[in-house]
Amino acid sequence: KTRLESSDLPWRDEPFATAVKMAAALDGFPRHPQMHPCGVVLSRDPILDLTPVFHSAKGYPTTHFDMDAVEAVGLVKMDILAQAGLAVMRDATAMLRERGVEIDLKELEPWEDSAIWEMVARGEARGVHHIESPAMTSLAKMSEVRDIDRLIALVSVIRPGAANNAKKVQFARRLHGLEPVEYPHPSLEPVLASTYGVVAYEEHILQICEAFAGMDAGRADLLRRALTKEQPEKITPLGRDFCEAARALGRSQADIEAVWTLVAGFQGYAFCRAHSTAYGVEAYQAAYLKRYHPAEFLSCVLTHGKGFYDRLTYTLESRRLGMTFAPPDVNESSDAFSVEREAGSGKRIRVPRTVIKEMTEATLERWRAERARGRFDSIEDFYARVRPGLVEMTNLVRLGAFDSFGAARTEQFWKLRHLANWPMERGQAMLFSREPFRLPEVPLAEPTRLERLRAEMELLSFTVSGHPLELYPDIPWSTYCPVAELGRHRGERVTIAGLIIADRLFHQVDGREMKFLTICDPSGMIEAELFASVYRRYGLTTVRYPVVEITATVQPFEQTKSFSLNVQEVRRPRGWTGWAADAA
Repeated sequence: KTRLESSDLPWRDEPFATAVKMAAALDGFPRHPQMHPCGVVLSRDPILDLTPVFHSAKGYPTTHFDMDAVEAVGLVKMDILAQAGLAVMRDATAMLRERGVEIDLKELEPWEDSAIWEMVARGEARGVHHIESPAMTSLAKMSEVRDIDRLIALVSVIRPGAANNAKKVQFARRLHGLEPVEYPHPSLEPVLASTYGVVAYEEHILQICEAFAGMDAGRADLLRRALTKEQPEKITPLGRDFCEAARALGRSQADIEAVWTLVAGFQGYAFCRAHSTAYGVEAYQAAYLKRYHPAEFLSCVLTHGKGFYDRLTYTLESRRLGMTFAPPDVNESSDAFSVEREAGSGKRIRVPRTVIKEMTEATLERWRAERARGRFDSIEDFYARVRPGLVEMTNLVRLGAFDSFGAARTEQFWKLRHLANWPMERGQAMLFSREPFRLPEVPLAEPTRLERLRAEMELLSFTVSGHPLELYPDIPWSTYCPVAELGRHRGERVTIAGLIIADRLFHQVDGREMKFLTICDPSGMIEAELFASVYRRYGLTTVRYPVVEITATVQPFEQTKSFSLNVQEVRRPRGWTGWAADAA
């Protein structure tokens, strides 16, 4: 009820009143026990002697104790992180190796390729782990990042413990020399010089406590932990220890208050410099693959599906870089997105069988096994060997998985009706011989381009045959300012229109909610900012329509090329009729 998108609903009327009542009863009630994604507990004694254990949904033995309780009973706790970005780079380099291109990512040091830095500084790192989020790309553009040390700092500055919008802007302004670098006390300059006076890394807390207050390392680390976990009941007494230690060194009360304000502002999850360094180097390596081998890199990003965005966004990014897509094919598709060469020097990405909706694992297993035995030579051959369900076969026809056999899709649908009468179990015979397949003697209309696009969006959640905005042909796209040309209108008020492909809620410094939208038009993608007052007025519009018209100011950041899109109005676009297929 407090969400702006639903604030206008008639909450006292049915079915909303009952829904709210039931939701209130369920609020806070455990849905199911959940295993920590990367927590591992170690014990020299049998684990059952120290903690109750259950089996998680994935089958792993899991403690009933939470992450704090396992430490309290004396168990050793470790976080072993699974890094999807590493898997993407592993698979992309393996794919290139199969094509005779050998790449050793460890040989990229000293990380000085200007083309890669230009790509990152333009905010075009979608798909590159750790630096692809809207907040990160915005900071990269503001900072015009051009070296590995700066990138490492950005990776940490963006963390919740180090970042709010004011700190990010402060970091970028100081980096460009637009405001002086200031320290609340001279003893902090050796600690914070590399980050322009901004507390960015977890060890900065330890170093400040030692340099300014002379606190011992143990107490300083307790303070760091309390700040990271945002535990005020622990921060308050440790803060008193900090102030007493500083007074013992002869620090003035004004300096103590200023430095403590800096320390206390570093609350929430953050990185140590070593962690940021590992992520920064990994981000550069991934950016190298995207810059020089975009098809292979993005196909692996699409396969793993663990990035910041969904697959629709990554397919749009692939199209922006000149790639096309091929539909699932019963012979050519595997379990992963793959790269195929087109006529000339172009590349296209083949959609795998594993992303098709409503395909059962049993059918996929038979498909894999039969394809390993040999190619399918017809729709009938596939049906007889794989034995899919009728819905599965229908979806494959709708997506064009049998187009390579040469028959039109309408003919394939008629064949499917004929095949539906075949016996499905091996060894099962028919009482009467099969009737030969005959097309009906009526005109057969092939699916239109719009119908194909709609089927792809429905069954894949992204389009293959064309751009998803083709689903809205009644919208006069050419009458709006193209996203790709916004940089020419810095400081001006513009009107754009596009598909909402991602949205995120955020809290301003004053605590009020605001919203970020990722908007795509035929020319590219852009992040739009709806500050609290605009979000309160137009929040419902951002969820009511998949495509919106936005009036906004292109807000430049100082003398840099960076800018943000500060939204004033959000409406449904001119010519809106919903999906073209619905209107038809």
